[in-house]
Parts: sequence; structure tokens; C-alpha cells
Amino acid sequence: MRTDPSMDLKGRWQSISLAGRVDPGWPSGDSSVSPAPVPFPLLDGKRTPMAIRVPGVARDIRVKIASERAEWRDAFQLVSSNYQARGYEEPFASKVRFTPFHALPDVVTFVAKHEGRVLATFSMVPDNTLLGLPLECIYGDEIRELRRSRRRLAEVSSLAADKDLGAREFRAVFVAMIRLLMQYHLSHGGDTWVITVNPRHRDFYNRRMGFIPLGPARTYSSVQDHPAEGYWLDLDLMRQAAPRMHREVFGEWLPGAALAAPRMLPHVVKYLGDRSTQDARDTIREVMDLDEFFASPRRW
Repeated sequence: MRTDPSMDLKGRWQSISLAGRVDPGWPSGDSSVSPAPVPFPLLDGKRTPMAIRVPGVARDIRVKIASERAEWRDAFQLVSSNYQARGYEEPFASKVRFTPFHALPDVVTFVAKHEGRVLATFSMVPDNTLLGLPLECIYGDEIRELRRSRRRLAEVSSLAADKDLGAREFRAVFVAMIRLLMQYHLSHGGDTWVITVNPRHRDFYNRRMGFIPLGPARTYSSVQDHPAEGYWLDLDLMRQAAPRMHREVFGEWLPGAALAAPRMLPHVVKYLGDRSTQDARDTIREVMDLDEFFASPRRW
């Protein structure tokens, strides 16, 4: 079980048989959801993902996949600010919260923007053979069980929102971002999401989204030993337990141009890693070196 992302990655990688990766095929999923659109290809960074306007709010807020250095920088600054305000990170630790997981090639960061300003963000970490998933350090057995069920996992992490977002705006923005994230994951072959949340937020994820527990609450060193609860969700669970959210997220497919994610360029990874609140610069460099040699380490 991975307990520390700063472990010897080279040794870990060499112990993995690349030929032994499992390809379980497209999941059976939910028959009420039509086939996902083919993601729009990005050509040499000359195209950026389409931004989708958030419905139901007065301001022109748009959600998109981050694709520029300023978007990534502003997103991770917002995460750092939120985490420090909640006590999940030491005060004044640094300006951005950029971990080795964010340096993985398939990680995608989603942002909501108004007039060029990032108002909300979260990231999605697809399951991979290099670092695994962030919550494995406290839910390792549970994640291995999901893998044995041949699930194509991704973890939702690094949720942050600007205090300028009102309660009504926040819900609309959150649903628009979840819609983009979940449709992205399905269109790229995934089928299951996992997440850790503070216990005080459990009702929203249980009742409004359909997430079910991975296990009991545990202390989480990544957030200064605050309690965290792990949950998982797939299409069938959402349709059965949260039909309204299911309709909002999957009632209509987004254009393929919104579902393509450019990779973060090496100089951007280095720029963010050198400014991170996480003492993981050497690990981030190792992630970059191993990815350059082996290509994407996605598990599925």
C-alpha cells in the first residue's frame, strides 16, 4: 500500500509489469445514458477546451478544463488559500498547493471563471500505477477491493471556492463543474469516482449525489490530521439514489470540444512544484522523469 508519495518511485515503477495492465473494456454503465461524445483533439496546444456557461446565475461564469499556466496557478493558489483558512494546511506555508499527484500526466484540473478570475476549482486524479490515488494512504484496502471489481477509478480532490461565490451561485457552479468532470471521466473510459470529505459535508455527498461510504472516518495527514470520510460513486448509484443530480449531470452531453484536456507542460509543472506548499519537489521531478520515459502510467 502506498503510504507516502515521496517514496522511491523508480523502485516502485520497476516492480510493475507494464504488460500486465488490465483492460476491462467499456463498463456496462447506465442504459439511460447515451454514448459519450468523442473528445475534441487538441492540436499542439493551439486549441483550448471550450468553456461552458453556468446556467441559472446572473453573472457570466463559465466552467472549463484548465489549459493555461495562469489558470493552473490561480486554481492552486485558491486551493492553498482555502486549505489554510480551514486549518488543513499550515498558515502562510506557501502560495500554491501543488502535490506530486498534480504532476501526473493524466490529472485534470477544472476551473470556474468570471472575467478572467478563477472562482472555483477541483482536480481529478485517474487511477495510476505510479502514485496510485491520494486517499489510498487511509483507504488502501477499500481501493484495492474496487480495483479487484475491475472499476476504472478516478479521485476528485482539491476542491476550493472563492468567498465571492454566494450560496446559490456555488451550487450552480458546483453542479456545472461536476457535470464537466463526470462527463470527461466517462468519455475517456472511466466509470467510478472516489472522494474524501470532512464529515460535516457527508449529507450533501450522500443525499444529493448518491455517494456511499468506503469506510469509517479516519484521520488524514494530508489535511493536518483532520477527520476524513471516503466515498465512492458510479452511474447506477447516482441514478438510483440521486435521480435529480443524475439528470442535471447526464441529461445532455457536453460538446466534445469541452472534454479535451491538454497536458501540463514540464516548465509549468516545475514552476508550480517550486512554489508548492508540499515539500515534494524531488518527487515531482521523479514523476516527470518517469512519465517522460514510460509515457502515461494510467492503470486502465
